[in-house]
Formats: sequence, C-alpha cells, structure tokens
Amino acid sequence: MKKCMIILFFSVLLLPNLIWHAAGFEDTTNTENRALSEWPEWSPDKMDDFPSEVESFINDHAPFRSAWMDAYASINFSLFHSIDHAEVIVGKENWLFYKGNETVYDSLGICPFSEEELHGILEQLLDLRERYAKDEREFVFLLIPNKETVYSQYMPDCYAPLSDTSRARQLVDYIQTHSDICVRFPLPDLQEASQETLIYYKTDTHWNALGALIGTHVLLEALGHTAAELPSFSLTVKDGDRGDLGDLGHTPMTYLDETSMQIDNYLTYVDTETLEYDENGTGLIRTSAPNAPDTRTIVMIRDSFASAMVPILSRNFQAMTLVNWEKIATVDPAALDGDVFVYEIVERNLGRMAGDLTELLNK
Repeated sequence: MKKCMIILFFSVLLLPNLIWHAAGFEDTTNTENRALSEWPEWSPDKMDDFPSEVESFINDHAPFRSAWMDAYASINFSLFHSIDHAEVIVGKENWLFYKGNETVYDSLGICPFSEEELHGILEQLLDLRERYAKDEREFVFLLIPNKETVYSQYMPDCYAPLSDTSRARQLVDYIQTHSDICVRFPLPDLQEASQETLIYYKTDTHWNALGALIGTHVLLEALGHTAAELPSFSLTVKDGDRGDLGDLGHTPMTYLDETSMQIDNYLTYVDTETLEYDENGTGLIRTSAPNAPDTRTIVMIRDSFASAMVPILSRNFQAMTLVNWEKIATVDPAALDGDVFVYEIVERNLGRMAGDLTELLNK
C-alpha cells in the first residue's frame, strides 16, 4: 500500500509534465503584466537563493498553468463575482479597475502632496522647461486622468471620494497659481465624452483610441492648434479583447465584455514613416511626416498612455520622438532635442514624477 501511495504521489507530480511534452504543447504567452522567472544561474555566492529561484521558475512555467488559472478564475467569478488579484477591483456592471500605484489614494482623495513636494515639483518643471523648450510657449505638462477618476460612477461604493480634491487637481491648481507653465488635465473633456461613448477600456487600465484622440486634441490646442483646425475622422467600433486588468485575474471574457475603437480617415493626406519603434530597447518611438500641418519637431517623455496617441500625433508633426519614461536614464540626450517638449504622465504615477524630472535634469 505504501509503495502504491508513493507511485501515486509522483505520478501526480510528473504526469502533467509528461503529457505536456509528449503532446508537444508550447505556451509562451504571458498575460500577467510581469516578467516570468527564468532558470537561475548557479554560483557558490548565490547558493542560498538558488532553491527559491528554481521554485519560482517551476511555478511560473508549470504545464497547463494558464489553463488552471483560467479555470480557477472562472469558478471564482461565477460563484463569488470576484477576481483573486490584489491589484484588480471588480466594479459595477463588471467594470474592472486598478488598485496599484496609489490609484486608490487618487480615488479616495487622500494622501495629498505636501507644500514642500508641490514646490519641489514646480521648480523641477520650470528647470525642465528652461533646459529643453526653445520657447516657453512650446512646453506642456500633460497629466492624464485615471480611468477610476473618469468613470468613478462604476467604482464600488466603498471607494467613494472622502474629499473634494486629489493629488492631480492639487498639483494642477498649484502650478496654475504659482507659475505660467502650460499644464493640461483633460478631465472635463473626457468626462463629457464619457457620457456619450466609451473612452477607456472596461477591462483595461488605459484609454481607448477615442480617449487618446480627445487627449491629443487638448494637447494640440495647448500648442497653438485651434478647434477649427482639428480634422474630421471616422470611428470603427467592434468587440475588443480582454485588457490588462482581465489578464491579471485570468478572467474569461464569458463574464466580461469589451469594446475596441479605431480612428480612421484622420489627416489621410499626410504621409507618415516610422523610423523607430523600440519600446523595450531604446525606449524610443520616432516618426517622420514631411507634409504634416505642423512643421515643428515634438519630443514627449511619456508612459503607456501615449502609445494610443501615436497615430494622431505622428500625422500632426513633421517629426516626433516619444521617450519611454523607463528609459530616461539611458536615452541619448540628442533624442531630447526638439521644438516642442511635452512631459506626459498618468495620474496614478504622480508619486514617481519627481524622480523622472530629476533623471531628465541630470542628462
């Protein structure tokens, strides 16, 4: 009997691996918004960490891992209307919201900036403008609202604001009161549009193509474009794929729904060329459009929200360079030379803003 139990125990451990490899399965997808563990290199000085690193590798690459996680998520959502992930909030009507990066602080309106922090950020922005903008009027600080701020009506009631302000509103008010820096926080524009249509994804942290178009138009107006100059466009609407928040919880689309939007027929006469699109390497996105309506070169320090702005911005400026904030330390300073300089950041990442600006000023 004891031998049978031992054989059964090892069969349970080994059988999935045998089936996986015998059937030739290969699953290289990663929907967890993090880097999966790699097989560790052994060395005498890493002997204490080696076992735990091997365990992490086995856990991240276990056979049928994604299938089991999907099955667990399905049961969890169907029975308890819940997603077992620390950074995902299930809102009303199955909207998904983000809980990481101090987003909850922004939703509740707590943990504001101190006067010293506000003054420090403003001083850095003034130094940044002086260093990188050829003209003070061609420097813009673009602060993008959280999805949780724009669609607060779908947040659970327990996340109702505890104050009438937030770090984003606080920072914008301080900058406008104490300086002439051009700052744009397009919350009113996005909230107005959200009454008519979707401008953020229901299962993702980001805005969709229409939200990005609205935000880009706000930026263009700040840089001298008038509403009359903004061209017409058409919109293609279709079912969308599961977004990053759905991926985090492995939640099947059976319980969710998503909408994808595509901007068409926007400045169709402009010929654009992608010179570089290397988000994870150099961190640069560079385009050229010799017949674009704006002859200036635009440089933007940006986060993931700006990715959806690329099709619009690239057709408005004859040259564009977008720099991933994670690559500020390694980017060639020559890439930061342009006519227009924009610093873009989403509301939930304001906590890292001072660090970004320090990196830029140290280039």
